[in-house]
Amino acid sequence: MNVKNLRYLSYAIGALLLIYIVFRIASPAELETHADENPNDKAESYFRTQSDGFSVDPFYLESAKTIFSADGQFLRFDEIISRAKSGELNFVSELWNLRRQCPEGSTREQCHEYIKAFLQNEYGGEEAKRLVSMLSNYLKYEEAMVQLDPSSKSYSNQERYEQIKQLRRKYFAKEDAELIFGLEEATADFSFNRKNFLDETKNIKADDRIRMYEDYRKKSFGSYYNAVTAREPKFDKFETEMDLRQNELSKLSPQERESKEKEVRIRYFGKDGNDRMEKVLKEMKEEEEKISKLQVEEKNFLKNYPNLSDSEREKKLMDLRIQTLGSKELAEEYSRRMEYEKTLKNSTN
Repeated sequence: MNVKNLRYLSYAIGALLLIYIVFRIASPAELETHADENPNDKAESYFRTQSDGFSVDPFYLESAKTIFSADGQFLRFDEIISRAKSGELNFVSELWNLRRQCPEGSTREQCHEYIKAFLQNEYGGEEAKRLVSMLSNYLKYEEAMVQLDPSSKSYSNQERYEQIKQLRRKYFAKEDAELIFGLEEATADFSFNRKNFLDETKNIKADDRIRMYEDYRKKSFGSYYNAVTAREPKFDKFETEMDLRQNELSKLSPQERESKEKEVRIRYFGKDGNDRMEKVLKEMKEEEEKISKLQVEEKNFLKNYPNLSDSEREKKLMDLRIQTLGSKELAEEYSRRMEYEKTLKNSTN
């Protein structure tokens, strides 16, 4: 699996585990403090005692005015909805931003009372009711997520994610689910299906394949496409194009391939950026050649001197590494890397 596929798979797995992990991190057991140290204990939490979910203790309404202050720069309700629909705003991230502002020592329930109070103070009326309703449903969903076992080996990553999507629909109306999770779910679906696209188009001319890939992204992300592309780092765009051209590049001569890669780099990073990248690539190539030479020399050395003591062998090997790589620091770094790879290999056997 190449680096690009691994990155997209990690996005899907990250989406699968995110809520489970952050909920466990902020579980009540970790947030609570002793009663004599917690100033919030003088106010009763309505988190579980109010059936409608909208009543808030006056203590929280007043306290929230000083806790969540942004000099009047909070988005209007219509801006929140509009940006969530386009993928510019992530409801879950915003919730965790608010949670981080709750007073130290707050329990999970008390923190959410502060957030409910903030929403009622800042928006009011039906707007606040809509936001508080989504918050309350999200908290119930969060608790239900703990009951799922995301590490179960009986399901593929895609099957586990489908389970989570189905669970979300139990707690949210379709429109609210799309507002809160739409971009995340589109990203997961894109990552799960990306390999199929790459396999199906591997023999298509590179320029056509790149256009098809962008059309595939537009179709996958829909209304989120502009927000996704606006946030995408330039290097990721470059790396994607190089991946899509890989089959065609492999058929070129070394000189033709180098010329084409240089053309693409200049297009993304300009001449100065290409020059810097070429310098790095040259250094990497030289390092690879040195390491290849060193590995051959080490193999021959061990073959020719099998009876050395451990200490003598390690000293001779270090001398050989310093001589080939050019410095003690590089030799020690190489030794650490070889030891790590050896440990990693043994642990997987």
